[in-house]
Amino acid sequence: MTPIRTLSCIALALTLSLASALSAHAGSATAQLQYFDKTTYSGDLAVSVDLYDPPQKPGQYVVPKRYPATLLFERPDRFRLVLRPGAKDEFRAVAEAGIVHWKDSATGLSGKEEAGKIVDPLALALLGAAGELLRFSAAKDLVLPKSSKLSGARLQPNTWGTGVEQGTAWFSSEGKPVGFEFVLADGTKVFISVLLFKQNVKTTPGDFQL
Repeated sequence: MTPIRTLSCIALALTLSLASALSAHAGSATAQLQYFDKTTYSGDLAVSVDLYDPPQKPGQYVVPKRYPATLLFERPDRFRLVLRPGAKDEFRAVAEAGIVHWKDSATGLSGKEEAGKIVDPLALALLGAAGELLRFSAAKDLVLPKSSKLSGARLQPNTWGTGVEQGTAWFSSEGKPVGFEFVLADGTKVFISVLLFKQNVKTTPGDFQL
């Protein structure tokens, strides 16, 4: 798996606990994250991933690479990630019981690997335990102008071995997700736009096969 695909896996998996908010539970962004971390046990997402290479100068990022993606997950250890679904260079990865099977349509290569070797420890921790968001990452609301139509929560991971230095979750005034941004230790930045999210969907064992 290339670094790009590995980083996409990391960023997408991190959204498991952060994927959605509803106006009925609108409040502070941190409270919304905690609520959905406690009540989300499976989900089906369509997202757009923008991957920014590390900047040559601080804060000066070039135009990102963009990847459409889908993610189906079920706690504590199942997920199916598809990058560029339906394209000739589609990449697919499925995980269950700590093993990730993957297939790269661009090269025809496929294989399997232990989840701990290709998925960030923070992502695995969030996937594995509901209601434990603040155990693995400190969170606080961002102070924004009163006229702002957005609310945000800053995440500071404290999980040993994680490559994620900082995360930010953005919500609209209606309590719906706008996007999630992650800065990695090497300076890479990943921004995820949530296009569609279905919470607590029914899954079958066949959903997590290549």
